[in-house]
Amino acid sequence: MTRPATDAAPLIIGAALIGGGLLLRQWQPALLSLPERPVGPRRDRGARRVARQARDGIARFLPGNLTGSIGRTLLIMGAGLILVRLFDAVVEDGEELF
Repeated sequence: MTRPATDAAPLIIGAALIGGGLLLRQWQPALLSLPERPVGPRRDRGARRVARQARDGIARFLPGNLTGSIGRTLLIMGAGLILVRLFDAVVEDGEELF
């Protein structure tokens, strides 16, 4: 039994996701970049110090540029979709996802 032409859609979408991810990883606008944290002693106290420490703790987990993180996610999604589709071609009929 032959597969219809729409079975190539996951491969095309996966390639488009990878292309979009690569584009976003290269294009990193300054608007979406997080500023560098100043180094050295700080003179804040009380609630301001707690707020600064909380902000710095959260910023440690964020990427330097948000488009890089989105691009990496698109790359992983595209590669995963293509791999699932390729493995799908190997499994038995009736067990496919796509």
